[in-house]
Amino acid sequence: MKRILPFILLTSFALLTINSFAQSEENAESERYDVLDIGGTISHGEDMIEGVSVKLYESNNVVDDITTKKNGKFKFTLLSNYIYTIELSKKGYYSKKVSVNTRIPAEVDDTYKFLFDLSMDSKEEKTLDKYLADYPAVLIEYSAKKDEFTFDKKYTETYFEEIEVTKN
Repeated sequence: MKRILPFILLTSFALLTINSFAQSEENAESERYDVLDIGGTISHGEDMIEGVSVKLYESNNVVDDITTKKNGKFKFTLLSNYIYTIELSKKGYYSKKVSVNTRIPAEVDDTYKFLFDLSMDSKEEKTLDKYLADYPAVLIEYSAKKDEFTFDKKYTETYFEEIEVTKN
């Protein structure tokens, strides 16, 4: 019996240590921090668009929602290691989406800025396939090579080529 008690105590201590280590690893993985200030200007031709609903989604949940003023600008601060969708919508215009992946290497702890302009198409001026609104027009992610957030130019070109095909 004397030998069993130390064994039980040692085993219990080992299990508590392992559990504690696993929880701290889990907490470290779930820690989020501001990684990206993203914003832009929404326009139609040369004019900035007022009254555009700009919704920020994370896991299909709206986490922020703003409406543009006369200057057509919006801005969000995004946390690391999420995939966000920014949805732009206004009555009379085709909605657009932007996908933003804020997954970054563990050693990166900077806050970056990414600004862009996005044009919205009027439903009165153009006829587009509605299914295109289901797909993001732009994909943005961190580039370790450039140490900045960039957009996938090839994807965006393909998206807009597809829109051109559907217009004809």
